[in-house]
Amino acid sequence: MQTNGKVTDFLENTQKELSSFFDVEIKIPEVCLTNSRKEIDDILGWKTQDWLTGFAKDGKIYILNPNVYIKESDHENIEHFWKTLKHEYCHIYFRTITRIGYPKWLNEGLACYLSGQDKKEPTKQDALKIFDYFQKNDWQTGEIGYFWVRLLISKFGKKKLLELIKCLKPDISEKEFAENFYKIYGIRYSKEETLKRLEKAIKSCS
Repeated sequence: MQTNGKVTDFLENTQKELSSFFDVEIKIPEVCLTNSRKEIDDILGWKTQDWLTGFAKDGKIYILNPNVYIKESDHENIEHFWKTLKHEYCHIYFRTITRIGYPKWLNEGLACYLSGQDKKEPTKQDALKIFDYFQKNDWQTGEIGYFWVRLLISKFGKKKLLELIKCLKPDISEKEFAENFYKIYGIRYSKEETLKRLEKAIKSCS
């Protein structure tokens, strides 16, 4: 497993953008290019699905080699390699700041948002599942998280979202997160209050 010059150049450019967004500088992580699905499975210790092409682990990024990216996954466009690489880099920034990987919707949604992995808008019913994705992580996490991150940034700005992220700490409870959310946004982190205050904003995805 090894990195290459194009990956290094990409990360150097991406570092400037992400350091500006997160308001913190971190060193460029080591990138390990895996050459097969089996290699990914061996590292993670389980049989992975074909959509999984990269992950962050112990401060490193593991990702399928561009030379086998399409062959060893269900992705049909090599552009997905670069978006996945940026996505995982976002996770390293998030974990560096917070030392945790949750709320899952926030971590995944922000990584999708910053890496340009646009997601289809969820239905209003699905959008309000945000409260199920504090620790839970499944195929819908990115879609729901992307919707809310994009909404929070467009309606309230990046500064407030970054303030919310910087309030995160190891072992934070969902109750503590809700209290911080209210202090920053003036909106109670509950299904009823969120629906009431943001009804107009999410009406478009009904």
